[in-house]
Parts: sequence; structure tokens; C-alpha cells
Amino acid sequence: MTKRNFSLPAFIAFVLLLAGCTGRNQPESSDRDDTSGVAELSAKRTPEASFHIKRYEKALFELDKANLKAELEAIRPGFSVFLGKGNFSQDDISQISSFIADENNNAAFAEVLKRFPDLKELNTRLKKAYENYARETGVQFSPNTYTYISGYDFQYPIKYADTVMIIALDMYLGSDFEMYKKMGIPNYISSRYTPAHIIPDCMKEIAYPHIPEKKGPYTLLDAMIEQGKLYHFVKKLAPDVPDHIVAGFSKEQLKWCSDNESNLWQFIIENELLYSTDSKPMSMFMVDGPFTSSFSQDSPSRTGAWLGWQIVNAYMKKNSTPLLQMTGIENSREILEKSGYKPRKK
Repeated sequence: MTKRNFSLPAFIAFVLLLAGCTGRNQPESSDRDDTSGVAELSAKRTPEASFHIKRYEKALFELDKANLKAELEAIRPGFSVFLGKGNFSQDDISQISSFIADENNNAAFAEVLKRFPDLKELNTRLKKAYENYARETGVQFSPNTYTYISGYDFQYPIKYADTVMIIALDMYLGSDFEMYKKMGIPNYISSRYTPAHIIPDCMKEIAYPHIPEKKGPYTLLDAMIEQGKLYHFVKKLAPDVPDHIVAGFSKEQLKWCSDNESNLWQFIIENELLYSTDSKPMSMFMVDGPFTSSFSQDSPSRTGAWLGWQIVNAYMKKNSTPLLQMTGIENSREILEKSGYKPRKK
């Protein structure tokens, strides 16, 4: 897993560029294992007295289009993360105008208003998760959090950098949202485009900077443990999120994993895949898809990530290791050996 590396100036430039784009790209079939790095957490500050998610999509799409430049100047102080602090060029205005006039973006905004008439529940749950992070780490933590219409940014529906969290609500409109179907997104991917997945996706973005990038050969076990760390991190900060949502499974798929845990582990061990650096086992157990090859079509894909989660859970039960100390362990074999992991037989 590579480190994510978002910077706010680059994001502002990205948003302005995005405003001029109406094309849509289909997402790749992966569970973000090919991620590209986030800026290291740099803030140790007092949380806001009253945490409040700011809705950029409402501020933007409800502007008076006939007086756009003046309207943008009026909202800029509250949304400089999107609009920057310099003067708007005529090209900026034209691009933003095109973005908010785009038919698909307007359809997304209409659906966002329908499915997210308010953000009270999300606000409460995110605030609690941020407080849990502060409790676990001793670092006061309350990122400025925004929602927006991204133009269907499948690759990065959540952006986290420094003291800012940005949520693309158009990527959480439910698997039945017509635009996802029109774009040919397979159900095993669009099933995760739901409001229930916002919290775990945000927590994963917070976790990424705390997981060191593997140096040297990258084994199946390394990939499994990295994903296991992410899932454990999510449950620690947001324990109310159901396990199947954390893993990106259906309830039936999660039950399949639980029922077949011993078979999955035995297959990996007997075929000497655990320390393999070959792409085939990595593809079989870590890459997104309709199911895990060599197993039933009732199985989910990414079963290796789920097994990694069970190993990390076993490690944390057996060892009194602080959360960020665990995520910082670079040797995945150390976690396996100290976990005493034994798959359940059913």
C-alpha cells in the first residue's frame, strides 16, 4: 500500500479543473489497495466547540447563476478549501458555471438533497468518531469537514489532508442510483456507494498515514495485515458500524467468511501463499471482484483482507498495544506470530 498525499492547494486546483469537466470515468475494480498517499496528520489543536459539517454542494448549486462571480466571492470565506483565496479568473468562472449547469451534476445534487436532507446523524457520528480518535491517541482532533458534489470521483470519494476532511456525497447515493447503473458500475462495487459507508471510509482515510509503507518484497501477508489494520482502526473509532459494512460485504458474504474461515486459511497455508510475492494470490485474495476464485460464487472478493482483520483482532486481544503503535508495526509476520491466530472451525 502506498501512502496518500493530498495537499490543500492541489485540491483547490483539482476542484477548479473538475468544474470544467463533464466526462465520467468508470472506477477500477479494486478496494483502494492501490492508494496514493495522504499528508501526515499535522494538527494538534483544540477541537471546535460545536462541530459542524459544512455543505459546499448546497452553497454552490443554490447560487444565483446570473451573478455568479459576486455570489462566489460571498461564499469564498467559508469554502476557501474549494475556491482558494486569490482572484477568480474569467476561466475559473466559466468552468464553475459549466460544472453547476451540467445535467448529471444537477441530477446528483437533486438526489443528494433527497437522500441527505440534513446531515444531523452524520454530524453526530463523525463528531463521536473524532472524539474516539482523540481518546485513543491523546491528540485533540476535529478536522474541518465538508461535503460536496465531486462529479463522480470514484477514485477518491473521501479526501483527508492536514486538518480537512472532504466527503463526495454523490458517491454515496445508494447502489440503486440510476447514474451508477448507466455507467455500468458492477453491483459488487456500487453496493458500497451508500450512506452507511461514509463513516468507515472517512476512518480509513484517517488511518492511512499511520500505516507505514512496506519496504522490500511485498507479500500476501503484508497486504492482508495492512487491510486488517484499517478495519480494526475503523471499529475502534466507530464501533457502531456493522462488521459487514466495514469489510464492504453484504451480511450474507460476511457469514460466508465466518463459516469458511478455516477453509480459507488452510488453502493459503497448504498452497504456500502467505509469504508469496506473486501477483496471482494477491489477485485472488485482495483484489475486488464478484467473488474469490477457487471458492464458491457465494464468497465475496477480498477475503484476504477479512482474514487479515481476524489476525489483527487476535493480536490486539492478546497484546496490550496502543492503537497507533499497532498500526505502526512494519513487520506483518510479527503481528501474525504474536496474535496466536487460529481460525475458527465450523
